[in-house]
Amino acid sequence: MNNMARLVYRNLRANLDKASLFFELIFPLFFIFVQGAAVSGIVPPFEIGNGKVVSYALFLAGGAVTLTVINGGTNAGTQLWFDRRHGMFEQILMGPFTRAQYIFSIIITTLIIGMAGSSLVFLFALPVLSGISITAQAALLTGLALFLGTVFFGAFAISLSVALKSSESFQIISAVTFFIFLFTSSVFFPIDRAPNYIQAVSLLNPLTYTTDIFRAGLFDAPTPLLPLEMTVLAVEAAVMFTIAVFAFRRIKV
Repeated sequence: MNNMARLVYRNLRANLDKASLFFELIFPLFFIFVQGAAVSGIVPPFEIGNGKVVSYALFLAGGAVTLTVINGGTNAGTQLWFDRRHGMFEQILMGPFTRAQYIFSIIITTLIIGMAGSSLVFLFALPVLSGISITAQAALLTGLALFLGTVFFGAFAISLSVALKSSESFQIISAVTFFIFLFTSSVFFPIDRAPNYIQAVSLLNPLTYTTDIFRAGLFDAPTPLLPLEMTVLAVEAAVMFTIAVFAFRRIKV
């Protein structure tokens, strides 16, 4: 446990640079305070579940908070690549650390950064989110959504990092997949109002389920599909985590 704590502390120090923190916070806040304010005047309020009607600014604010799960996940893959490129991965394994401790420390670090980043973005967004009430159910749903989403995207980034042959390839591919996940999810618009082909893609998109579950808790607006969405997201997170573990075991020292 002491070795794991040391690795987590080391990972946190490696990831908490000013550039990463700036992107982690400013990117979601840009959508909340710029796009939400600009578009809210031309998009009428709509129902999101349980008879709850919200403005587009509120709808987008709820989705933008969940963007931190992608940002945190990308950090996990980037760290693995930097460690391998600069020989830190080999040095760590030559010390009193195991592969299992290393990969779990990255996942734990990703969870800490993702949850902390989401909390900070949420606090900054409170002027837009005024009027919401945080209940035990809301805290459970929002926490579950962020936890499962962070596990999926952290494991996804680790799998990409292992599969690709260079850090440059990882940066390019991760950026492309980032935008695919982002713009085929329910972050910016209700999926049921999107074209059929986008709706079809969104059914496989874990960011859609992360965002829907988070909004259901945040606005106390559950839908009949909420239990199914929670199940699908949990399965996707578990499967991706398993893939990441098997991919990680293929790395040769």
